[in-house]
Amino acid sequence: MSVGSFELRQVEWSPPKAITVAAALLSAGIHLAIATTSGNDAFAALGLGILLGFVVFFTDLWAPVLYLVGAVYVGATTVFWLVAGLPQPVLGGLDKAVQAVLIVSLVYLMVVEMREGAAVSED
Repeated sequence: MSVGSFELRQVEWSPPKAITVAAALLSAGIHLAIATTSGNDAFAALGLGILLGFVVFFTDLWAPVLYLVGAVYVGATTVFWLVAGLPQPVLGGLDKAVQAVLIVSLVYLMVVEMREGAAVSED
């Protein structure tokens, strides 16, 4: 990787990675839908933040610790939804279920990839 540029990386697909990507895209879409129906632009920004993480996942900028950053970010979106007064409760509730899956899969992938990295460095 050179400074000031990035490249796409080869992703070794597994069911947890596919679930994570699908959940991230679904959650981002729900945030954008809430933004358009509630008029609260902050939800658009939150959805775009999730999409940014999705894009970075496919670049060589990605590192296993970013799974944790993603999990914390997704958790923060839940707090924001609560503070915003639960707009679109059905859609928001669906999003929180998707985000629960997303958080679990992000933490799982972080642990797996950090263990794999530790095993490789021991060899």
